[in-house]
Amino acid sequence: MERNGSYTHQRAHSERNFSSDDEGPVQNESVPPPSAYSTVEVVSERNADERRLYFTLHDHGFISALHDIPLYVDREKGILNMVVEIPRWTNAKFELRTRLPLAPIMQDEKKGKLRFVQNVYPYKGYIWNYGCFPQTWEDPEQVHMETGALGDGDPLDVCEIGQHIAQIGSIKQVKVLGVLGMIDEGEMDWKVLVMDVRDPNADNLNDVDDLYRTIPGLVHATFSWFRTYKVPDGKEENKFAFRERVQSRQYALEIVEECHRSWQRLVYGKVKHSNHHCSNTTLTDTPLYMPPEEAASVVEQVRTELSATTENTGDAGMKHGALATRSLRPLHREASISQLEKFHMPDFAQELTNEFNQHERSLFQAPSETIKHFLTEQQRQYPHGSSELSLLITEYGTAAKIIASNIRDQPEAPFEYMRQNADRQLHTALATSGFCCMIYSAQTGQMMPLDLDAGIGNYVVVYTALVGEVGGTLGSLFSVYYRKSYSGREGDTADLLQRIGYEQVAAGYALYSSSVHLVISTGLGAHIFFLDDISGHFVLRQKFVQIPPRGRVYSVDISSLPKAIEGVRRYLAQLESSNASRETKHTALMDGPAPGKIFRYEHNVVGNFHRILRHGGILLMPGPRTNALADFLGVAAPLAFLARQAGGKASVGKRPVLELSAWTLDMRVPLFIGSMSDVSDLEVCILGHPVPERSIVTASETVSYT
Repeated sequence: MERNGSYTHQRAHSERNFSSDDEGPVQNESVPPPSAYSTVEVVSERNADERRLYFTLHDHGFISALHDIPLYVDREKGILNMVVEIPRWTNAKFELRTRLPLAPIMQDEKKGKLRFVQNVYPYKGYIWNYGCFPQTWEDPEQVHMETGALGDGDPLDVCEIGQHIAQIGSIKQVKVLGVLGMIDEGEMDWKVLVMDVRDPNADNLNDVDDLYRTIPGLVHATFSWFRTYKVPDGKEENKFAFRERVQSRQYALEIVEECHRSWQRLVYGKVKHSNHHCSNTTLTDTPLYMPPEEAASVVEQVRTELSATTENTGDAGMKHGALATRSLRPLHREASISQLEKFHMPDFAQELTNEFNQHERSLFQAPSETIKHFLTEQQRQYPHGSSELSLLITEYGTAAKIIASNIRDQPEAPFEYMRQNADRQLHTALATSGFCCMIYSAQTGQMMPLDLDAGIGNYVVVYTALVGEVGGTLGSLFSVYYRKSYSGREGDTADLLQRIGYEQVAAGYALYSSSVHLVISTGLGAHIFFLDDISGHFVLRQKFVQIPPRGRVYSVDISSLPKAIEGVRRYLAQLESSNASRETKHTALMDGPAPGKIFRYEHNVVGNFHRILRHGGILLMPGPRTNALADFLGVAAPLAFLARQAGGKASVGKRPVLELSAWTLDMRVPLFIGSMSDVSDLEVCILGHPVPERSIVTASETVSYT
């Protein structure tokens, strides 16, 4: 291979061509084998560090490694192509330069200097063959449902853990084993673990569990390396979703397919991104297809420019000629709700409207029960019960009464004034209770100080002070966890981060409208209280409330829909089509009110959910914009806890909300919550099947008890 700025044709180029030993046991006749690919290096005459590695395909010519190399070798068996960018034990940070035509491999630069990763003891350089999957893209405008993070805009990263050290630019056929959900500076940066199909261990490794048995220590080393490799450069440690656990092979393949679909949208011009040049020489029906002859001219022009320059030109190839034309601890509870025989359960066999009519009439027939008495009685129903949690929630109720009074007294006050007042009231009530070890205000992102004279308890409380808008309904939310840190001192972020939603011990919200409602659960059903203006107490209105299996209401901010994922748009289109069909049939038959879903939405997530809680239906917060997502700790987790206790369902589209954990305090996620059947229907539109849920509190479990 010539060096001084020139290149050779792939047929004569053999230095980086693979031998027949590189051929794996897998070969799809429609997919070129690894040996069919070669690389051509173009080096600057003036600056030897300025070099680019272009890819060629035998009997075809130049190609784009990102766009022209097929992702799937055998989709059914889960065998994929991988482009190696960095060999194991090396430090130079090479990568596909995706914003250049044909995406050559180049060494990354930072502040004009070539980039090397520093050794992180006890590791030397990268500890796997590192690269990417072709024909994949992590869309920076699409939020990942389970982490709330946007994609990083790059191809999907791959760590090949086989025994052999690869070469830069080599193509490997690999089998997927699992995936790490790394968060890099707030962006989703998946790391897929794979193994070369030719590796001696390949037959023994098929999923994540096999890694721990066959290559002990590898997973730990991988997490350790990715967590700390930027620390020597003065950056913070990286974070991980899913409680720092490697996700399964099947999950990894789902991520790969998602990123493949995102790439398809990109290469076919449905979306654009400044960091990607979609030029290719095999996808003839794409906007930036170019014949191999033109691709050769592009490479020749780069060679000419590198020969002429006296300095590192970086992305010079984008500036001239043909290139310019194509730029573009939870409390352990032994008792379950079905064991609470002393509580009267509503008759769920009645129709929805009759149920609520009966409830309204019975409201004035039953003796009033205050929230303090009700919760204290509940706490006594399971072993090791304590009144502290009941008293803590009672303190929240006291603060809610003061907030409601202030709202009524100053209905036209600016929202920010109301929010600050609500924040102050809730913080004071919780901090002086003596039951908290940590208080986190999700709305302000602050850890609130405790009143140490009141004592330090064992509960972690997250609250959202006020949501909604002036002139409409307002609401506040709270969530309670039992501490993980040692008792007797203030808690820390470990008491919140990586805690799954199921670890909540209580949650609830207050709704401020013409009447004030407080909805709470301590894991023993969901219950609605209302503020009695005469006595000044929150009085029980409905216990063991159940969300109907299917409801009449759907609620979504329609301004968020244009960039919502396809499954959400498909679900709403089906819903609208169904509504139109029913309306037409109703008009023809004139047989009473037309069935179908009714659209109701207000800028108050508490108000929207309260309507769903009572009447059934679905609330959608699909993202990807931040204000179209739900704050996980402050909104999604407490509402999901309530929905589950009411027999409903809360999902992020592909996993239950309560199975998630926060990788950062301000994590935001999509939220689809409400009736079991409605949310399952949405999941079918997204995944093709409903997502299984852990134990659900349903009416059938409790209806026989009186």
